[in-house]
Amino acid sequence: MSNTSARFSDWEYRNITLAVVVQCAHLVNTLAQSGRADEAQIKACIDPLLVIDPDSVADIYPDVSRFSNGLSILQKSLDSDGMREFGEPMKYVLGMSVLQQQLMSVPEMQAAIRQRMQQRDTLFLDSEEQDHDAESLAPVVKSNNYDYAVLAALYQDTISKLTYRIQVKGNVEHLRNQRVADQIRALLLAGIRSALLWHQLGGRRWHLFFYKRRIRDSVAAIRRNLFSIH
Repeated sequence: MSNTSARFSDWEYRNITLAVVVQCAHLVNTLAQSGRADEAQIKACIDPLLVIDPDSVADIYPDVSRFSNGLSILQKSLDSDGMREFGEPMKYVLGMSVLQQQLMSVPEMQAAIRQRMQQRDTLFLDSEEQDHDAESLAPVVKSNNYDYAVLAALYQDTISKLTYRIQVKGNVEHLRNQRVADQIRALLLAGIRSALLWHQLGGRRWHLFFYKRRIRDSVAAIRRNLFSIH
């Protein structure tokens, strides 16, 4: 993919994709612990799943500001205090990286995920269901509100068949809630997709240990860039 017209460098986009994985992981942890998470941040993570044939990374993440929380957490997590504070989400980040590597070795599974993601009409709630959600679960995006059950089923039919398992820790009551469980699986699917892109751009797990300062400085620069624009 080309980044010719993008405003971020390849190195910066590599770290942006990592920040998306971090945002997915943080939302998974928040849902598991509290049963709720910011709907706009969830949607920002899942929207890239629908970009099937991008010409550039900018096509997948056209508005990087939607991942400001992931960028902030990534920057903080790369020092000793932050690693302790965000230890559980970072475990999920590493787990999603393992799963993307396993997924890369199963092309038929990749094809199955792609085929089902192309069936856009199945991914959204109908208007009646959206109205019900808007009344009972705020804040919620009424237009293009995802049917998390469909995305969760896709995760269970594909990623769950791989040998590695991510063990999500949290409040048992919340984890048994079907909507919460569906959102968590949808976010894991989205995180694995971004982890796959991170790997394609040259990202490796060992970079999180040996390139901490470089990644942290890059993310700080990206955040300053976003702040100056907004």
